[in-house]
Amino acid sequence: MNREDSEKIAYGNATLENRKSLTLTGVSNIISFDESSAILDSQYAVISVDGEDLQIMKMDMDSGEVVITGKINVLAYSDKKQGAKRLGSIFKGGRRA
Repeated sequence: MNREDSEKIAYGNATLENRKSLTLTGVSNIISFDESSAILDSQYAVISVDGEDLQIMKMDMDSGEVVITGKINVLAYSDKKQGAKRLGSIFKGGRRA
């Protein structure tokens, strides 16, 4: 990703509609995804989504837009330092905060 692309997706928004559709902008990477959770990366935060029957309906890494549908139970933002600590505990089998 070049600097111009990085600047296009530097800031992000989250729009949650009826806990069934989540539109995120500013996403630079999908770290992990399954039907019950997603971990996404942006320039300033790690974004965690927990729910049921989650599906990625749209993923445009050029614009940084991701649309997730399903039953959204939790949407959490962690700054990069906190996110890295949480990811470490998740991948080591630790309990989620």
